Amino acid sequence: MAELMRANFLPEMRYVNGFTPTLIELDDNLILVDTGFGENGRADGRGRLVERMAAAGYGPDDVTIVALTHFHGDHIQGLMTVGQPTFPNARYVAGQKEWEWWTSEEAKAGERAGNAKLVEQLVVPLKDKMTLLADGDTAATGMTAMEAFGHTPGHMIFEVTSGGQRLWMTGDTANHFVASLQKPEWNVAFDQDNAMAAQTRKRVFDRIASDRIPFIGYHMPFPAIGYAERLEGGGYRFLPETYQLAVSGEM
Repeated sequence: MAELMRANFLPEMRYVNGFTPTLIELDDNLILVDTGFGENGRADGRGRLVERMAAAGYGPDDVTIVALTHFHGDHIQGLMTVGQPTFPNARYVAGQKEWEWWTSEEAKAGERAGNAKLVEQLVVPLKDKMTLLADGDTAATGMTAMEAFGHTPGHMIFEVTSGGQRLWMTGDTANHFVASLQKPEWNVAFDQDNAMAAQTRKRVFDRIASDRIPFIGYHMPFPAIGYAERLEGGGYRFLPETYQLAVSGEM
């Protein structure tokens, strides 16, 4: 790991993480993909999604769909504020298998019981407004859910299509722009099924690299949007988007 970090001009023993909930204007919907830390992150300077939205001209009432890639705390804690839904006019979409796992007795009694308790507090109260998805299901017009299991048992990614262009929302398929992509066989502690997570990572980023699809990864360097280049020795290199999308009609 230290050698890989040095080769990429990064510190060997320090890591600055990024967390990137994303708003998408798509047809008549304002879609929020993942919600960050919410009020539980305020003490550490996180959980500022609503303030960031306001600076961009949006309010919580404007969100019509909240799409969740998975149910880890840094993706779901923004769902509620003082016990009430943060986005009162939204409906919710998430993976069927993700729901089944985190609401199971196995999850509630196992080593990830703390996260299962968060799901019980923050996700389960929204059940009546939630649509559970399988691979290929439509999350919204122009937005398709795809299975990307391993990081969690029901982790989903989303393909957004508009005007002949595509964008993939890859969630936590990769957790670090160097370690996870250049060494896709490596795992992070948060990967629940290490072998499946590595297999999924290779499958997803093979497709992204081959089809030159721009993607937003939740933990990629802000603003977290870019491309994946396949490396000769295996793995991928993250290429941050610069001006490609602004002139996409000329490419």
